[in-house]
Amino acid sequence: MSASDQPVRVAVLGNGPLARPLLDALTNRTPGARVVAVATEGSTPNPSAITRAMGAEAVCVAAPVADRASLIVAALEAGIHVCCPAPVAGDLSTLDSLILRAAETDAIVYAPNPLRHWLPLATLHERRRTIGAPIALFAAHRTTRAITGDLFTDVVLPLIDVALWLVESEVERVQVMAERLFTNGEAEGADSADAALILLRFANGVVATLEVARSLPDAFPQAEEVCVEFLGRDAVLRANPTNQVVTVTGTAGTVREDWLPAPAVSIAQTFVETIRTGATAPQSLLDARWVLPVLEKVRLAAATGEMVRVGGALRR
Repeated sequence: MSASDQPVRVAVLGNGPLARPLLDALTNRTPGARVVAVATEGSTPNPSAITRAMGAEAVCVAAPVADRASLIVAALEAGIHVCCPAPVAGDLSTLDSLILRAAETDAIVYAPNPLRHWLPLATLHERRRTIGAPIALFAAHRTTRAITGDLFTDVVLPLIDVALWLVESEVERVQVMAERLFTNGEAEGADSADAALILLRFANGVVATLEVARSLPDAFPQAEEVCVEFLGRDAVLRANPTNQVVTVTGTAGTVREDWLPAPAVSIAQTFVETIRTGATAPQSLLDARWVLPVLEKVRLAAATGEMVRVGGALRR
């Protein structure tokens, strides 16, 4: 077997929501990958130590956002390829530091937005030109109430990325209403919000309405719901990716199975194929750099309750 035919040796780090799906995708759904190490019980191991002990040449990071930057830095210093689904970092200074470190190595850094890897959204993106001149975008992302973390970094940021990906224009101004409506605890301003309504005005005239909320009951059969509608002068495209399921009712009750592959499958396969072919990562840290400045203005608009202008040309 030649070196190019050898499986890519991958470690999975962290215990976030994507850890188990990524592990399953790499183990069962990704030809050319072999999982050699798993650390998902809240630990943050040093990737270089994993390389020495288990021979990992790549890592998939599924840790909480606050831990991701340090894991990426350690991996890059060890020359290990990195897959870290967005959000990679919650602030520009951390992200810029990671971009500089990545530029100093030959390691691949793949920073995919999981929302882009739902097949209906990928199909909607492919067909976006068929709607004619775009007019408006609506996107909603709702999660169960038990999911914790920062609403803006964890939920709003990936949705902003989807809006930029679809609309392909500069964001000129934003307006936000954010409140704590569904979960227990004191409402202490926008930082404690569990729901937000965000308006983005683009330079090409498109208005995007983004709705995010931790509103689903914890007993809900799926941990999240996503809905996207893109309106143009000639047509409307709609995608409900997380609702594409098959249910089977029998003596054991009702069993729900996803009809479409989960995003982790596409992410894992793309990462491994990128390593094997030496191609450029389809979503890099530089792609993440387009989203964070808009998120910072969204945070400001949420805190002040006022419309905020976005300076500069923030466009993909």
